[in-house]
Amino acid sequence: MFVNELRKQKVLFASVDAAALILAAWCALVIHDPSHAMRHRLMQSPAGVILVGLLVLGCWILIFRWMDLYRMRSGGLAELLAVCRANAIGALLAITVGFLFHLDPSRITTLLTYPLAVVWVLALRMAARFAIKNLYASRDVCVPLVIVGLNRVGRYLCDQVLDELSHYEPLGFVDDNSDCASYRGLPLLGPTWALRQIAGEYPALEAIIALPEAGADRQAELVALCEELRIRWSIVPWLFGSMASGLRLDMIGAIPLVGPRGSNIEGLNYVLKRGLDLVLGTAVLVVAAPILAAASAAIALTSGCPILYRQTRIGLHGRPFQMLKFRTMKPQAGDEVHREFVRNWIASGKDAARRHGNGAAVFKLSCDDRITPIGRWLRRFSIDELPQLINVIRGEMSLIGPRPALPYEVEQYEPRHRRRLEVLPGVTGLWQVSGRNHLSFEDMVRLDVQYLENWSLATDFKILALTMPELVRGGGL
Repeated sequence: MFVNELRKQKVLFASVDAAALILAAWCALVIHDPSHAMRHRLMQSPAGVILVGLLVLGCWILIFRWMDLYRMRSGGLAELLAVCRANAIGALLAITVGFLFHLDPSRITTLLTYPLAVVWVLALRMAARFAIKNLYASRDVCVPLVIVGLNRVGRYLCDQVLDELSHYEPLGFVDDNSDCASYRGLPLLGPTWALRQIAGEYPALEAIIALPEAGADRQAELVALCEELRIRWSIVPWLFGSMASGLRLDMIGAIPLVGPRGSNIEGLNYVLKRGLDLVLGTAVLVVAAPILAAASAAIALTSGCPILYRQTRIGLHGRPFQMLKFRTMKPQAGDEVHREFVRNWIASGKDAARRHGNGAAVFKLSCDDRITPIGRWLRRFSIDELPQLINVIRGEMSLIGPRPALPYEVEQYEPRHRRRLEVLPGVTGLWQVSGRNHLSFEDMVRLDVQYLENWSLATDFKILALTMPELVRGGGL
């Protein structure tokens, strides 16, 4: 019920945003075209205008989604800034599409749409929130909720319910063993047998049984008590405590299956991602051909051959492949320094650029004297990574994905670290735009797992967009 309600809210807010954008465009047209001359010109081909308008509107809503505006339904400064940024991108998109389709709308009208869109979106979102809150406050809609277990899991569930627009009205907690008296203003209502009294006062009561560490017999007792009292119940399964990455629920017919969350890059999603890799990878390789030629010539003239460096990396499901890079080190340079760097990085739990607490420096490969002068420049702007586009086209890598692992790195992995091998390694990725060599190894693994579990095409485009400023700033190793 909770998840379904949030999905319905997302659809509602997307509809509200679409209405706000249409209102903003109409108001801009009325303000800048009082004589109706522009409207008459546009209406000479109404079908084309409507089609292009729907295209722009759909893309504008996707931009809102890309800016996480459908996770922001509580208002505040974060929503205001996201609305301003999203509408600025949307206005530029509208100008570009109008130019490409030769609709020739007034650019002043389009630019005027931007501040109007910000105002209308914020106003209608505020009205939608007000309406939802009033609806949820109704006694016929509001659902009283009690959480069984004032523990870590119970507090987390309480946070989720309180921080979202929800039709639930949390009453408090029941727990037989808690030392706490309240959490976030919600009281401990008593031991679990207090459910009998609470159910008598609230006929529509629901309960979440948040005792994953309790035995199966105890959980069965609580379920039986809820059934007896006609309390609608939900339960946190005992598996929750043993699955660090969370659980998923599947249905095969009428049989529920609970298991650990897996990769979202499977089936048709894999086909979509692979198609994006082929199209963009080929396009970038063609566009970057002059840069590839110049880099090859610079390496050959300054340090001789070979120009390309082939290194064994570990790919999807632990399969090795030969990753291509421009050579940035002196010929015959050994890998002992990097092996030590990787060992310290994984074992220490520190990031790759800071120091241990005792002052001993972690290896900084950007200061490695094995790197050639031209190699240092190529690394700074990540030009040395461009040959990996060939790996992408071959299907050994993806444009977006985890950093390709080295064999001696994988040898030190714990079982949970191997989850990052469930997806093709990437030329760039969430790890790169989130801090590069300033992240700890555990942080990198966490980001990689987050990426593969929550993958979408929008995520890939967002990471690509964030990668460009990183390259322009020269943030590479």
